[in-house]
Amino acid sequence: MINLGEADDPYLIFESLNHKGKPLNQADLVRNYVLMRFQHSTSVGGEQEIVYEELWRPMESRLNGVMPEFLRHYGMRGGRNVRKGDIYIASKFEMEKLNSPAEVKASLANMKEAAFTYQKFLNPLEESDPRIAKRLKGILELDSTVFYPFLIRLYHSWEHEEIGIDEFLRCLDHLESFYVRRLVCGVPTNALNKITLELCLNLTDSKLDGWLHERLTHGAGSRHCPNDQEFSEALVVQRIYPRHKIARYMLVALEESHQHKEPVDIDSATIEHVMPQTLSPEWKIALGIDCADLHDRWLDTLGNLTLTGYNSELGNDTFDEKKVKLQNTHFELSRSLLNYSQWGAAEIEDRGRKLAGIALQRWRLE
Repeated sequence: MINLGEADDPYLIFESLNHKGKPLNQADLVRNYVLMRFQHSTSVGGEQEIVYEELWRPMESRLNGVMPEFLRHYGMRGGRNVRKGDIYIASKFEMEKLNSPAEVKASLANMKEAAFTYQKFLNPLEESDPRIAKRLKGILELDSTVFYPFLIRLYHSWEHEEIGIDEFLRCLDHLESFYVRRLVCGVPTNALNKITLELCLNLTDSKLDGWLHERLTHGAGSRHCPNDQEFSEALVVQRIYPRHKIARYMLVALEESHQHKEPVDIDSATIEHVMPQTLSPEWKIALGIDCADLHDRWLDTLGNLTLTGYNSELGNDTFDEKKVKLQNTHFELSRSLLNYSQWGAAEIEDRGRKLAGIALQRWRLE
């Protein structure tokens, strides 16, 4: 217990006791530093309490346990890297440049606006525009959160009418195409943080979508963005199923590209291997003498995968048996299988190339 006098600031004491002691939530330390900036008005109903209730507390209430991660991404929005353990130091460094309580309040107001935006990243349903919500949902499902510092800046530009909605949507599409192409082609992800910081540091004020497209598509080495030929070929031959998150995301997107007037229930659909994961005697006969090699090479490729609500029923059925069960399917990815009389390497490759053609339009670079 520490007894404080009227002139003592509890937030200053809290900071001095905990900054180099037992590790605490970094957001707690940032909050206390912010409130220390109003130590001239610590009485009940004073400016310190008003700042907490009107500016800080709404952020904490919205973001709850992810407040530290928000502060990290917010601190990176200007192009400076912030490690998880340095959130407090980075925030303090930024706040120390502010000379008056009014400047601190203005800075907190900007932070609060960004926090409310950040909540939409985590829960896209809170975004009222369905076009934006759909793209934010994609970023969340792909786990491409590395772009969040740049998205904070991008979203701010749109909300403040510095860019229009069409330009904003094109920028979001550029980011997704860049990310998906790199994932499919196996480009290492360890450079993405640096790429994001460079985007934040060099963000332009005009023709933002053109600038972003140029930045993302003209990198070399670890910054490389696969071109159409590389992307298309990878979609045909790469084993995509083991990377379940990107496999499902792509299959859903390819299914949705058909723009059904009566949409299917995507959420309940599962991924089905047309040529099954375990070959039955009937499948081995159908595939021929090289069945083991064929199975190893083509099993998990895009051309051998589909979406269906019949996964548990299809199992290791022969291709003809599967076609019978799929006669009434509403999934276009599965309906396309009905056009094939048999199923082997040639058919898997053919279907893979057709799906790759759709994917090139869905994740185009133009």
